[in-house]
Amino acid sequence: MNNFYKDILKKWTKNEPLDKKLSILFNKVRDIPYGNIGSRNPKQVYLQQKGTCSGKHELLKGLLTALKIPVKNYIILHSFNQLPVKYPKEIRTFLSKNNIVDPHNFLKIKIGKHWQIVDVTWDLSLEKLGFPVNKTWNIDKDCNISVVQGGQIFETDNPLEKKLELLSEFSVKEQENRKQFLLLLTNWLNKEREKLR
Repeated sequence: MNNFYKDILKKWTKNEPLDKKLSILFNKVRDIPYGNIGSRNPKQVYLQQKGTCSGKHELLKGLLTALKIPVKNYIILHSFNQLPVKYPKEIRTFLSKNNIVDPHNFLKIKIGKHWQIVDVTWDLSLEKLGFPVNKTWNIDKDCNISVVQGGQIFETDNPLEKKLELLSEFSVKEQENRKQFLLLLTNWLNKEREKLR
């Protein structure tokens, strides 16, 4: 997998200075379209150019680690119902009957002596739909976490394992509703992106 990350770094960042490399990586991974591909594997996210918060942050973590940047993984529980998104009627109706709780991944990376929050979940094209997109990132400051905060935050060495552990605590109905919602969300976003082509 190491050569995989090195190849991407060579393609995306060439011989840029570190601060420029960080900015490029932030923008490139952020703008991989958000969507559920049934995998959180960073290689699949890169090859399919689509992923959710888990896969996109795994990809960014691998790239930063290849640059020898210290990275910590975090998960926060949030509700999709609270996002300020202009959902279509079908999704609004679904959310009116179900509270969709989800474990959301983000990173902290060490720049100098400080740990900075980095969140690349929503691609830039989603801003017009009301998603809280991190349009820019000043490497001296935290990014915004891309969900409405309020739930418990966990630091973890293995975010994918922790996410599965948290999801296993959901009822069967909650897990089914979450899967159905992510499918509805992905399909809607796919249609919205087709309009932009």
